[in-house]
Amino acid sequence: MWPRKRFDIRLTDIATGIFYCLKPFPAAQARERLEKFWAPDGDGLAFLSVRSGFDALWEALGLPEGSEVLITAVNIPHMAEIIRFHRLVPVPVDLDLERMAPLEDLLPKLQSEKTRAIVVAHLFGGQVRMEPILRWAKENGLLVIEDCAQAYSGLHYRGHPEADVSMFSFGSIKTATALGGALFRIRNPQLAARMRAVEERWPVQSRLKYLQRLLKYAWFSVVCRPVPFALFVSTCRLMGYDYDQIIHSAVRGFPGSDWREKIRHRACAPLLLLLLRRLKRYDMARLAQRAAKGEMLLDLLSQHVFCPGAKAENRTHWVFPILVDDPVAVTSRLQQAGFDAARTHSLTVIEAPPNHPASPPLAESKRLLQQLVCLPIYPEIPDRAIRRMANVVLEAYRPTPLFIPKTHPIG
Repeated sequence: MWPRKRFDIRLTDIATGIFYCLKPFPAAQARERLEKFWAPDGDGLAFLSVRSGFDALWEALGLPEGSEVLITAVNIPHMAEIIRFHRLVPVPVDLDLERMAPLEDLLPKLQSEKTRAIVVAHLFGGQVRMEPILRWAKENGLLVIEDCAQAYSGLHYRGHPEADVSMFSFGSIKTATALGGALFRIRNPQLAARMRAVEERWPVQSRLKYLQRLLKYAWFSVVCRPVPFALFVSTCRLMGYDYDQIIHSAVRGFPGSDWREKIRHRACAPLLLLLLRRLKRYDMARLAQRAAKGEMLLDLLSQHVFCPGAKAENRTHWVFPILVDDPVAVTSRLQQAGFDAARTHSLTVIEAPPNHPASPPLAESKRLLQQLVCLPIYPEIPDRAIRRMANVVLEAYRPTPLFIPKTHPIG
């Protein structure tokens, strides 16, 4: 069986991370080396995770209570919860599913006198065209935060130069993963200094916990190959366990109700050093191969099945999503054919604030999550398997009318 995801890290990298855990090295020095490499101009900050930096950002900004933040409606729940924790109000913006971008004509309607910022997430390995959003935001004096957690595509793109904040994740299932870590670009030096001051109050991540994480993913890297994975799935089914839930729970970055306490740590030296190694040595040919495999699958399916993000820019296909009218049936057919398609994910539709004068129905974002199936796509899957997977989808797919809203670019 082809697993839904191959962790984008080699066993030699994990072994190097284990060596770093055993080697004394000050975290401050490791962080300085990483940040200088990431942002030679001095506007880079390293964090334990995007959630950690996002939390530090709102504390450093100190916006008035009740200030509103426009945010991509489809997101991980913690992002909205962090905003609310700082007594701010997340206002979701529905999506143009073809581009996986906020509907630009909604932005003026959702803006109020309390709006202070907009958070734009690049989803599924594609990129949102930022220029219209940036132009509108700057005209209205709004802070622009670019969430690139799912869209790392190499060192050539480290955030849009006009965005106020750009955030990149290197968590366990991300491209070029170091099994943790995040890198930010903060264009305002005063804001960056305040964020660093917030982070300095946090304890340093335990080397032992990071070592345990490395060992866990060494095991996962072996299991997540076709033959061992098929054995794992069969064993779970024989024992009455839901392998899908086991995998989803195991790869969650910050499980449990105490997640906010967990994110408020500084990254340890081994994590920072491994992330630096990953950035310096990352095989861009592998990323190009994954993108090419994704484009091949897109060509095979897009005339018959709606593929969210098919018109996004710079598609690297970190995840390959499709929308179908019966996702349970399609997922079952794919799994029977040897493809570990998934409905389980960490995304949610952020709830609109009650009684907001312009609260939208979020129809497209809700449809996305209701009909979503994610297909496995990575360099190790041969072309013949991709063609066979496409045939299984087309045989299982029962089309329903698709409503793709027309968008009206700003300006």
